[in-house]
Amino acid sequence: MRRQVMKFWLLKAAGTLEDEERILDDSVVTIGWAELPDLSNKNKEQVKQLILEKYPGMRGGLSETWAGEIYSFITKIRKGDLVAVPLKARNEVLIGKVTGDYEHRQLSNFISHIRNVRWLKTFPKEYFEEEYDVDFNSPEALFPIKADSEKLSGLIETKSLEALIGELSFALEDLELMKERMLELVNKLAETEEIPEVRRIAAEMEKILK
Repeated sequence: MRRQVMKFWLLKAAGTLEDEERILDDSVVTIGWAELPDLSNKNKEQVKQLILEKYPGMRGGLSETWAGEIYSFITKIRKGDLVAVPLKARNEVLIGKVTGDYEHRQLSNFISHIRNVRWLKTFPKEYFEEEYDVDFNSPEALFPIKADSEKLSGLIETKSLEALIGELSFALEDLELMKERMLELVNKLAETEEIPEVRRIAAEMEKILK
C-alpha cells in the first residue's frame, strides 16, 4: 500500500475576530463562503455553478479560481496534512494538523464549510513568510506551501509526556520557592515601621513578581 505524502497548505480565511477565536476554540479551519449550501459530493463545476447562481454578475475567470480553491479545500486537503492559517487580529500564523474530512456545519455567519484540526503551534507572520517563502498579501485563499520533510517533521514535533511532566515539576518547585520568599517578605513588612525598609522590601517583592 502506497503511503500518503503529507502536504502543507496556506489557508487565508479566518473572518472576524470572533471567527478567529471560534476556529481556535472549536479546532476547525474554514474556507469561508458560508452563504453556499452543503458542498458534499459536489464536483468543481457544480461548485462554480453555485457561486454563479449566488453572484450572477461575477466574471468567469474569478468564479473558476474561487471554485477551484473551495473544491481543493473539500477534496485535496487530506487528513494528516498540515495547514497554516494567518490571523488578521494578531501578528501570528496558526499551524494545525487536519484530523477530519469536509463537513458542513454552521458555526457562525462566516463558518460553515469546515475541516477539523489539531492546533500544534504558532509563528510570527514575518518569520513564517521568510522561512517558507510565502506572501500573505497574495490573492489566493488556498495554496500548497513548499517545505522539505525535515521542516514538516519539525512542525509536528511535540514534546514527550515525560518531558512535559518534568517541566511542570520544575515550574511547581519555582512557584513554591517564590511563595516561601513572598511570605518571608510579607512578615518582614508587617514587623517594620521604617519607610526606607518598607520601600526596599516592596521593591524586592515587585522584582519577584515580574
